[in-house]
Amino acid sequence: MIRLAAATSPVDLAWAAFDAAALRLNYLYRLVDLTTDTPADRAQRMKLAGETARLWDEWRKLFLGEESGDAA
Repeated sequence: MIRLAAATSPVDLAWAAFDAAALRLNYLYRLVDLTTDTPADRAQRMKLAGETARLWDEWRKLFLGEESGDAA
């Protein structure tokens, strides 16, 4: 496991984290039943959507080589 982490670039690691979160979010949305959906279900989806967006932003910064979120 240590060798894999050392051989994997930060961009690839960030992409893997984003990709896994996006797949979880997609799976969660496929299971939505509007007849039984609750505010708690919606809150869970919103939380995961926020985390997915955060991971996308982190990957994008690494991929584009941005040092901070202050893009000109």
